[in-house]
Amino acid sequence: MRLPFSLQQAVDALLTQPGETTSSLRREILERNRFGSGSVPEDIQPLVDKIAHQPWTVNDQDFDRLRAAGHSDGQLYDITLAAALGAGLRRFDAGLRAIDEAS
Repeated sequence: MRLPFSLQQAVDALLTQPGETTSSLRREILERNRFGSGSVPEDIQPLVDKIAHQPWTVNDQDFDRLRAAGHSDGQLYDITLAAALGAGLRRFDAGLRAIDEAS
């Protein structure tokens, strides 16, 4: 399904603008949480999955663990944003499918 223009702009900005992580990593994270595909490095996988399935459980310890593993705050921001956008798009897509099926 095509996204509304402004939402597609947000996705494009995340995936094409410079960041503290590579655009390919941000794409993999987004696709993992939107489509269930995409592989992410093992050390960030727990945070990415938590954001996708239980975002209310994300806490300082998750970020402290990744900082201790060498990730900067800028990298954690990129990872969190890509994961949250992917999870949000998965829910958006599900809502559009539900509306389509109901009509």
